[in-house]
Amino acid sequence: MVVGIGIDLVERSRVARILELWGERFVRKIMGPQEASRLPAPGDERVARVALTIAAKEAGSKAIGTGWSHGVFWRDVEVVLTEPPRILFHGRAKEAASRHGSQGESETRFLTEGDLVVSVVRLLS
Repeated sequence: MVVGIGIDLVERSRVARILELWGERFVRKIMGPQEASRLPAPGDERVARVALTIAAKEAGSKAIGTGWSHGVFWRDVEVVLTEPPRILFHGRAKEAASRHGSQGESETRFLTEGDLVVSVVRLLS
């Protein structure tokens, strides 16, 4: 059963500008070491993967009902871009998911259209 849903839209061109300006400092802010280690080398594919990750993290934080508040931080929502993609909730994000009756299981979907990446995360009980 779906107990929470979140959606987010990210522009890849904006992510490219952020990575040009802040580089690894930005990546370290939003991703833990293990999550960041799964990124490809700098270039177009890295921009695309970071955009997917941002969209999924934002949608995941909305699905648990907190956004980036109530002690939930970027690194508390981990994105695993496998097939199918997965969201892992840690710390306060995991606590928020459990308040909805979820063990943190979710379904994550992506749609890429031109410069835009959309992610929909459904939090499951």
